[in-house]
Amino acid sequence: MPRIPTNSKLRGWAILPLVAIPAIPLRDLYELLGINGQDAWLATTASLALLCTVVHLANSALDSRDNRPTEREFEFHIADLCRRDGLLAVQVAPDANVKAYLPNGSLVLIRCGPTDHEARPLDLHHFIGTAHHEHHADIPVFVTIHGFTTEARQFARHHGIVLLDQPRLGQWQQGHGLTTLVGTTH
Repeated sequence: MPRIPTNSKLRGWAILPLVAIPAIPLRDLYELLGINGQDAWLATTASLALLCTVVHLANSALDSRDNRPTEREFEFHIADLCRRDGLLAVQVAPDANVKAYLPNGSLVLIRCGPTDHEARPLDLHHFIGTAHHEHHADIPVFVTIHGFTTEARQFARHHGIVLLDQPRLGQWQQGHGLTTLVGTTH
């Protein structure tokens, strides 16, 4: 999945004064506690190193949250993968997310699942109705980056839904064609 640009570098530089400003008062505090000279500077440096580590970890947590695609970005990414693999008439549809045709004419209907939790049977239930009854899809595919509950996997097996979780999505992104992945998930 393409990396979504963030302003994390700016956040890192903006935090610099928050780290540098406490240096002098910290040194003074250590001297007040009887830690003088080089020991005061060592204690200050250790405290600032700890503060920097905490800031870095917090920044990393923000970056990982910021890098999660929106549902719409995820849908367009899946559509791009379909086009790359030679699927025809690829379109992002509001009720199924991505609709495309294999060169043999088979309709592939792809639902881009939740981007914030594991897909559950209820997520698949709505999709299967849309796939079979409204679109008459030959190959219903449900894609999510958060995986599927055991119950969702059982539901999919029973209803013929192809599931693509994070590992299979990674294979697709690395160049394995969708038809290969669909063939290995039945």
